[in-house]
Amino acid sequence: MKRIYSYLIPTVILVAIFGGIALKLKKNKTIAEQRVYHHTPTEIPPLAGITALPIDSNDEGNLVFTGTFEPFRETKISAETQGKINVITVDAGSVVIKGQKLVQLDDALLQLQLQSVDIQIEGLTADVTRYSILAKADAVQGVQLEKAQLGLKSAQVQKATIQEQINKTTIKAPFSGVVFAKLNEVGGFASPGVPLLHLLEISSMKFTINVAENDLKYFKIGDSHEIVADVFPDKKMIGKISLVANKTNVGNSFSIQFTVNNISNHVLRAGMFGKIELTVKN
Repeated sequence: MKRIYSYLIPTVILVAIFGGIALKLKKNKTIAEQRVYHHTPTEIPPLAGITALPIDSNDEGNLVFTGTFEPFRETKISAETQGKINVITVDAGSVVIKGQKLVQLDDALLQLQLQSVDIQIEGLTADVTRYSILAKADAVQGVQLEKAQLGLKSAQVQKATIQEQINKTTIKAPFSGVVFAKLNEVGGFASPGVPLLHLLEISSMKFTINVAENDLKYFKIGDSHEIVADVFPDKKMIGKISLVANKTNVGNSFSIQFTVNNISNHVLRAGMFGKIELTVKN
């Protein structure tokens, strides 16, 4: 009997210990749950004066593109032949018209060569006339007449060549515009490829903007858009798209170029800024 009690007592003690531990853990759990905040949802009345805005897929927005004005055309004029500069008829800022004389080179030597050829042509013409008469009378061989005729043709070609060289000593304006810079002076020496004058055409202007690829859809060649120069905000111009770049530039954008007529008195200058504003649907 004592042996049974000796086994039973430790078992009862262990059960009591574990039971106490379980009760303690349960009590701690209940306390922890009471300390945790539990949100109870309640209906909040709508604020007065605030209503939900409908989403409209056709909402309109404005896009503004900034660009610069450039000359419609520009060139650095040089001589096609070499020679001393005798006359320059314009200066920086001069307004010129197409075909106007700008520079005159020394052509004295060419004029002398032309006179010499004229004398040669005069003599050969007389020879051809004389040999023609004699050949009809069988007084000379036909070969002499042929040589005179060939000599005359050769002299006429030589004259045309010299005349063309003389024409090139007079440099004329290739288009109407304004002289941006005079790059040489009277007494200087002109030669092919060396600029003498810098000429700009500003009666019409180019206006260039750069756009991201997502905005290319708004621009097509031939379309017209309203352009406003920053310095003349009250003067609106119509520009026609003449170029849509097929390749990105250094800034990874695409160049769009417009052609626009200059404002009266050509007050727009190359390098001025302007902008285009588009109203688009989002």
